[in-house]
Amino acid sequence: MKRFAYLCIILGLCSCTNLDTDFSNVFESVQKEQKEVLPELKTEKIVLNVYAPEGILKSISDRLKSGYVREYTGTYRTNYEVYVGDYVSIPLNIGEDTYNVVSYPNGVQYDIQIKDNKLRFRSLYQGNYELMLYSGGAFSRKIKIDNKLNYEFTEQNNYDIISQSYAQRNLKGLNDGVAIHRIAFPNSFRDKELSFLLIDLAAKDGNTKIIKDEINFLKKNISLSEYDKLQLIKALEVMQGVNYEVPSELLKYNDQSQGLNMDVAKLIMNKPNIMPSEAAFLEIVYKNTEDNKQIGQVLGKWYIDNGNAVKGRQYLNNSQTVEFNTSFGNVVKPEEEIQITQEEIQTPAQSLEEKNYAQYKKFFNDGKRNFDNENYVEAVMYFEKALGMDKGYNEQKDVYFYMGQSHFRTGDYSKAVTELKKSLNLEKNGEKKAEIYYNIGMLYEKLGDKDQARNYFTYVIQNYKDSPWSVKSSMKILQQ
Repeated sequence: MKRFAYLCIILGLCSCTNLDTDFSNVFESVQKEQKEVLPELKTEKIVLNVYAPEGILKSISDRLKSGYVREYTGTYRTNYEVYVGDYVSIPLNIGEDTYNVVSYPNGVQYDIQIKDNKLRFRSLYQGNYELMLYSGGAFSRKIKIDNKLNYEFTEQNNYDIISQSYAQRNLKGLNDGVAIHRIAFPNSFRDKELSFLLIDLAAKDGNTKIIKDEINFLKKNISLSEYDKLQLIKALEVMQGVNYEVPSELLKYNDQSQGLNMDVAKLIMNKPNIMPSEAAFLEIVYKNTEDNKQIGQVLGKWYIDNGNAVKGRQYLNNSQTVEFNTSFGNVVKPEEEIQITQEEIQTPAQSLEEKNYAQYKKFFNDGKRNFDNENYVEAVMYFEKALGMDKGYNEQKDVYFYMGQSHFRTGDYSKAVTELKKSLNLEKNGEKKAEIYYNIGMLYEKLGDKDQARNYFTYVIQNYKDSPWSVKSSMKILQQ
């Protein structure tokens, strides 16, 4: 009522005079009445112990899941603040339609978009973010966003906790401590050291997921020297009998260091299962090494096991006339070819359509079996055979899905995208569609198309809010 009465007075004044009166100050005071009053975000100073990182991560995770929005309503501000994991919503002036992030903690990612004349921002990383806002291409104003944890502690305190967990061989505690360190102190000079601590302990524990995550972090943020690669090899050497994939960074042949190449070759040869990309690296080392008999023995066995007995025997005989290639997509185990028995094809009760479907299911099931056993090349072969007989069966969407996942695992990301999109067009289940959208986003990220990746992750967040894939998509956007 007070605001309404105030406006009535102003309108009354306007109607009762012909004077060219300046009411800007009056309107300004009305506007100020409408401005929001948000409490200042407080931080609590604490001293970390070994249990604190887990609790802080749980708190951040809860914030991410809740999707809480700190809503500002007035456009008069230039400084905004928000807790890590929460959204901040900033109203835009009339015409403001674009932005440019001009300052942020180097190497970190954030989720930002303009919708309904508001700018929404969220980041997992503590720090100051500066944005330039534009209206019709012309500069409008600069704003600052202070993204902060609700707990305040020193980097040294955090590092001491990390060191303690490492000394105690507490992998979970170490992982939590490093995660908090990256959130609270992005771009720390300790980033590489902490990654190698995690890799070392994860290798001793046989945890391949953490190793992959840390190697991806290093690839994205730090250029690995030859010494770094040797340290990585040393860590992976303890994983005897564990099925893992040698990082792609190590599979780049180094013309300047045959010693490094041989160390990588030995690492591969000690693995229980050799991947096609690893076999390709061994071939390069074989060609450029005089004392290559051991490598030839490993390659020979690998080729025989994968259906190329002729080439396998050439390696076993240490032949110098081997036809080298890095195309491993057609290796097949002939003994695994599916044959329909005479009894099956002569069952009178079966129609031709039933026989076709039965064979189709055999191919699909064997493809799925090979996929589950991580034999992705063989899996693709069977899925392709199934598709050759497909007549629009219900399983078609699943065939495309596993085809895409198999190509994903073998590093053929473009083919994987194609197959997953085919699966998406046929899939009706909402939860499954969310998973496929998320996986396509992951593939575009692998292909280096971060904009497309972000589009797919955002789509999952907006359209499948209750799905766990929505939370994963939020995390991917924040970690890109």
